[in-house]
Amino acid sequence: MASTLSELTNKSITLLTCDGRLITGILLGYDQLQNLILKNSYEKVYSMDAPMEKVELGLFVVRGDNVAVISEVTATSTNGDREEEDEDVRAEPIPPIVQNVT
Repeated sequence: MASTLSELTNKSITLLTCDGRLITGILLGYDQLQNLILKNSYEKVYSMDAPMEKVELGLFVVRGDNVAVISEVTATSTNGDREEEDEDVRAEPIPPIVQNVT
């Protein structure tokens, strides 16, 4: 388990944003505000009506104030590809973690 972002550089990570998006990619870099740069990134979109949809994002920047959780991706299946397990999953979308209160 990594305790700092420097230990996750050039590794595959999944992050949950404050608005409920689940984004996976390779961490290229970050700054002091925790803004993250991901390459080969994609978003997993879940719904009850259809199987999980994988939306390719490519090179992607995430603002640090929009990051709720960061996790290193580890392979759990015998062939090292977790995506096959997720293709038929149906689930409720993740609700926003933080909502603006006015």
